Amino acid sequence: MGESPPSDCKEIIHSAFDNVAAHISNIAALQIAIDELMNECSSIDGVVHNLESRIDGVEITLRTDMRILINEIQHLKERKSSR
Repeated sequence: MGESPPSDCKEIIHSAFDNVAAHISNIAALQIAIDELMNECSSIDGVVHNLESRIDGVEITLRTDMRILINEIQHLKERKSSR
């Protein structure tokens, strides 16, 4: 299956963030990153790549929170594509 259209991309990112919000420490910092990504969202893989590129150089708990979000985004993408 090809890349998700932007509307699916935004839906998956928003759902992923909502799903992990209770499990992360840096909600505000991650929300800022998500808001930026929502404006640029053209593909799920692009969003994941962008988040991964931001991981280096951030403190460890934010890095962990970003990993949790990335995993949830990938999980939702796989679940959506298997339908």
